[in-house]
Amino acid sequence: MAQKRSTAKKKPTRKKAGKKTNLGKLSIGLLLVVILGYGAMAIWEGKIDTSFLNDDENTEVESENSEAEPDGISTPNTEKKDLESFNLYFTKAFDFAWPAYSTDQAIIERIYYTLEYNDEHEQADWVAYQLFADSLKLPKFQRKDDYRKDTRVKTGSAALVDYKGSGFDRGHLAPAADFSYSEYALSQSFFMSNMSPQAPSFNRGVWKKLEEQIRDWAMEHDHLYVITGPVLNKTFNTIGKNNVSVPEQYYKIVLDIDKPGIKALAFLMKNEKSSEDLTHFVVTIDELEKLTNLDFFPTMSDELEDILESSLQTDEWF
Repeated sequence: MAQKRSTAKKKPTRKKAGKKTNLGKLSIGLLLVVILGYGAMAIWEGKIDTSFLNDDENTEVESENSEAEPDGISTPNTEKKDLESFNLYFTKAFDFAWPAYSTDQAIIERIYYTLEYNDEHEQADWVAYQLFADSLKLPKFQRKDDYRKDTRVKTGSAALVDYKGSGFDRGHLAPAADFSYSEYALSQSFFMSNMSPQAPSFNRGVWKKLEEQIRDWAMEHDHLYVITGPVLNKTFNTIGKNNVSVPEQYYKIVLDIDKPGIKALAFLMKNEKSSEDLTHFVVTIDELEKLTNLDFFPTMSDELEDILESSLQTDEWF
């Protein structure tokens, strides 16, 4: 009898537990339905951001796009951010725009430009100056073509007679038109130390076109540094009694060091007629340094110098 009572007591207990279990499952199910319903409504109304579901996919796309960029070319935003972060204290130095020089070299500093004279080739290795939009906007003086020897060259500069009958133009390195805002500055550009034998078709053609383009850039960007010269890296044919070398190539470097938009561009041109677009002559400053054995912008921080001198920033100018 005790066993029967015990068994009778267990049966109702099982039935009660079963009812609680079923009710629990039903409650959980109803709760899930409610949660999913509210979630669907929130997504539909835009209250839940589902972009995180695509993070892996976006990462893969970005990675593919990064690999698709050509080697050595940085995105403009990244490059600008890097350049804008530099301290430009070095631009305050009086010789900032000059290539590296030593005290025994023939540096001739004038109010409007500076040059280093090369006695062996009877012309300047480089001429450096600043170009301001405000100056170019001033009324222009007419050039008088007062070519003359530069008495500040201790060994004696090239002379006007050296070019006579040679078939070459007395080509300005620092162009006269860059100094036409001042009668005195314009006259200073006609020293023979600022001249180099240039083929007429070159001097009056693509070289003039480049000079005009740089003046346009100065008007656009307000203030530029310009460094220009012949490539004097070997023995050349000469003209005149002073044996003035006839270079085969010329270079120009343009630097905009004002924030925002720090950038530089270099050109290398043969001393001959050309109808090519100016972009055809763009090279890196590093290439010019190897060719000319000159060190441009030596007072810059190494990091900034590496960025400006190793890249082709054509899109930043044209």
